[in-house]
Amino acid sequence: MYWDNLNNSSPPKDIMAGHEELDIRELAQIFDADNRDVYLSLYVDLSDKEHDKNIKRRMRAISAALAGRDHKQNLKEAVEKALAAIDSLESKGRAAAVFIHLEDEFLRCASLAATVDTMMILDASPYILPLARFEDEYEQFLLILIDGQHAEVHHVEDARGQQVAEASHTSLGRHKSGGWSQMRYQRIREGVVQKFYDKVVEQVDGILREHGDMRIIIAGPGSAKQQFQDRMSKRSKELVIAIENVDMDMIGTDSLISQFTELAKQEEGEREGQDIDRLRKELLSGTLAMTGIHDVLDAAEHGRIETLLVLEGHQQPGLKCEPCNAYMRKAGQKCPECGGAGNEVELMNEAVEAAIRISAHVEFTDHLLLKDLGGLAAILRW
Repeated sequence: MYWDNLNNSSPPKDIMAGHEELDIRELAQIFDADNRDVYLSLYVDLSDKEHDKNIKRRMRAISAALAGRDHKQNLKEAVEKALAAIDSLESKGRAAAVFIHLEDEFLRCASLAATVDTMMILDASPYILPLARFEDEYEQFLLILIDGQHAEVHHVEDARGQQVAEASHTSLGRHKSGGWSQMRYQRIREGVVQKFYDKVVEQVDGILREHGDMRIIIAGPGSAKQQFQDRMSKRSKELVIAIENVDMDMIGTDSLISQFTELAKQEEGEREGQDIDRLRKELLSGTLAMTGIHDVLDAAEHGRIETLLVLEGHQQPGLKCEPCNAYMRKAGQKCPECGGAGNEVELMNEAVEAAIRISAHVEFTDHLLLKDLGGLAAILRW
C-alpha cells in the first residue's frame, strides 16, 4: 500500500460527508486477486485552491516508489481521470472522494459535504475507512410523513433529504343519505386506506432492499402513523426508532428533516453507549466478545461479527496476502499459507471492510475501554 496524506497528518478525524453515488458495501467487496496495488483512493479538500498541483506533486512521490514504466503511466492517467471526475461533479461539496482502478474502467466519485484532509492511497483494494466513519456518525434514515390520504418518503443523508417515494389516495367523499349503507361505505373506505398503506409499505421495503437497512422515523397527524406501522413488514417494523406527532401543514419539510436528523443523531449516541455496555458485559462473561486484530478478522471471515467497535483515529499497519486472505503484523513477515510477500495494509481498514462485507454494524468511538483493548473489539452473533 502506498499512503500519502498531503497534509502530513493522520487519517481525517472529522469527516462529515454526504456521498451521492458511493456504495460502501460495493467498495468493501472489491480487491485485486493478484495482490497488486491497482486501486487508487483519493480524498480531496476542495477548499485548497491548489489541490490539483499538490495532488500531482504527491503522485510523483508515489510513482517513484513504483516499479516499471507502465505502472507509473497508469498511475498518472488514473489521477488525471480522478481529477476530471471531480471537476464534472454536478454538486460540488467542500471535498470529494474518488476510487479508481489503474487498469480498467472502474471509477466511483462523489462530493463530500465537509472538509477532509487530502490523501492518496494506492492499494490492492479501495480505502474506505473515512466513508465508514461517515456511515456511523451520519447514518442515513427514512423519514415517512403520512396522514390518512397522503404519504411522502424521504431518504435522509447528512441532514439532506431527498424525496424518493410518494403515495396518495382520493377521498370517497361524504356519505349521503339514500346512498350506500353506512357500514358498506365504511368497509370500502377502510379498504382504500389499507391499499394506500400497503403501497407505501411496498415502497419502503423496496428502498431497504436497494440501500440496506436504515433507521425509520414515522411522523404525521392523528392515528395514521400507528395504522401505517401496523401494516409494515416485520423487517421494517424493527427499524422504526420513533413515531412523532406533527402537523405537516404547519411545518415545512426541510424543517422536519432538520428536526429529525437531530433525533437520529441522539439515537446514534444512545446506541454507542449500549454497544459499549454490551461489550463490557460480554467481556466479563467471556462469551460473545472478541479482541485483537487477528481474532477479530478471523471472526469476520466466518461471519460471526454483529457489531465492530473501532477506536477513533487508531491506526495499525500490517501486511496482507490477498490470494490467501492472510494477515501479518510485522514488516518482512511472509504469508504463513504460501510463503509469499504481503502488501502493506492498514489493519483497521481491513477490519472495517470485513465487517461491512458481512453486514455487521460498525461503531467508531473514543471510549477509554477501546483504548485499553488496543483499539478494536467485536460483539459476536454466535
